[in-house]
Amino acid sequence: MTILLCLTLLVSAPENTFLPQWMTPQEELRIDEIGKHYVPTAPPEGWVETPAEFEPVRGVFITWIYSQSSYRPIFREIVREVAQVSKCYIISTASDTINIKNYLATNGVPFDSIVFYVWPYNSIWIRDYGPWFVRNQNNTEGMVDFIYNRPRPADDTISRLIGRTWSIPVYNSPITHPGGNYMVDGLGTGFASNLIFSENSSYTQRQVDSLIRLYSGLDKFVVVPRINIEYTGHIDLWTKILNDTLIMVGEYAPGHSNHTLLNQNADSLSRVKNREGINYRIVRIPMPWSTSNAPPTYLNSLFVNNKVLVPTWGLPEDAAALALYQNILPGHQIVGINCAAMSGSGGAIHCITMQIPKSQFIHIKHRYLTDTNDTINPYRIRAQIISSSSLIPESCFIKYQVNSDTTVKILPFIAVTDTPGVFAGYIPAQNIGDTVQYYITVQNSQNMLRNSPNHAPLHSYTFCVKPEVFVAEPSSPYILSSFRIYPSPTNNRVNFIINIDRPGNVKIDIYNPAGQKVKTLIKGYLTNGQHNLQWNFRNEQDQKLSYGTYLYRIITEQETKLGKILYLR
Repeated sequence: MTILLCLTLLVSAPENTFLPQWMTPQEELRIDEIGKHYVPTAPPEGWVETPAEFEPVRGVFITWIYSQSSYRPIFREIVREVAQVSKCYIISTASDTINIKNYLATNGVPFDSIVFYVWPYNSIWIRDYGPWFVRNQNNTEGMVDFIYNRPRPADDTISRLIGRTWSIPVYNSPITHPGGNYMVDGLGTGFASNLIFSENSSYTQRQVDSLIRLYSGLDKFVVVPRINIEYTGHIDLWTKILNDTLIMVGEYAPGHSNHTLLNQNADSLSRVKNREGINYRIVRIPMPWSTSNAPPTYLNSLFVNNKVLVPTWGLPEDAAALALYQNILPGHQIVGINCAAMSGSGGAIHCITMQIPKSQFIHIKHRYLTDTNDTINPYRIRAQIISSSSLIPESCFIKYQVNSDTTVKILPFIAVTDTPGVFAGYIPAQNIGDTVQYYITVQNSQNMLRNSPNHAPLHSYTFCVKPEVFVAEPSSPYILSSFRIYPSPTNNRVNFIINIDRPGNVKIDIYNPAGQKVKTLIKGYLTNGQHNLQWNFRNEQDQKLSYGTYLYRIITEQETKLGKILYLR
């Protein structure tokens, strides 16, 4: 693939210059320079996945301005903790590199896992301008770079410098999107505040969704309102994705201007299902009371393999926040780092770091089985698997249980010979009334193990064998001579063109996949000839229905016509 990069001559900020997270008055006069030298590129080809922050990492980037003396202990402790479990990559000036090395050595931080890069930069807020690593269809890595929402051209070159140094392709997305307003679950769902729409007003919401899908591989992009008062609008100040089914949301006490809003956002997120069909669980963490436009938060934390680095503020609530993290994530070491010096800056640990996921991965894309009335044929489990190395055939299984039986049955999950990358296995047919729970487990030659659902067996796919649902048909003496349904698939509305050979009553009902009627499109008298009807995927209560497959039934006394309508994004 040809990747177009626009490299311009850039000068780093003077060594003693510290730029805040917000735009300075001088920068506000240069707002037209945002993205001025940024050239979008074609997106990655084929499938792409953005790893979640809680997945294993091989390193963390930080940009360190040594002259900001009050921040030194914060950076020092981040480096100390990161370097114990992964690489730490420090971007700095030549003179700062010398000072930082001396400072770390004096404070007992070893250099075994620390790498320095002397590159131009403008600010420390690498979360907002750093690269987002992605995994590609051809088992390689890439990086997605968004337009930084500040007129800081040197910061905007960091992703390209990393890509060039590491020989990793960089894909320049055409949307403005600071990294602090971006979280993903590693399974194709992303989250942001509605800042993304206001910063990309030249695009429709549908276009933003499409660009996120093309460059970052997110099939679902969940946007919630930004909180009040706080000036950045970033989601990482009040939300944290802890794993692929668990989201932490901040909680203010009653009376705070964000109390109701955060409750509503938490409720909205709890209604979202991940790609594996599992609703996100929500855990709340108290936010220290503040009416500042840069309030302290415990959610601006960083995952580094078996650790979570959590900002503390010298407040009475600190201990309870760390204990909550430890209770929710018992397999992690929770490390509090005093960020009181960053109070009022609008950020903390998450804002000044950018994780680098491991290059080894296994991606499982499986459309889970839904309820069925089939008691004769085995149930095919099928998945597309993309891995950074070859899979070990004898370590690929389907594991399932029926009803309350505690015995786990194991079936082979075998490569489909005529479809590269696709695996299949078959669960034997069951009886009416049975409930089947199953999950997929595979391992590759790099000793990586992956389940689908990711947290199996705690979470498993479930389907039931149900009796077939029959819907009574009303009597009518009139005949349907012909009909046409279009378009299908559709993402908007569907048209029914029906022809009646003589006047009479006609009924058209629409059902969801569970056999429940959601809409009667027409029930009444029609004259002979052609009739055009339209359905906008709303139910009888005029509520918008979710995407999926719907069934229609056109009824007269002489015949019944059945069919499907595909309602897709």
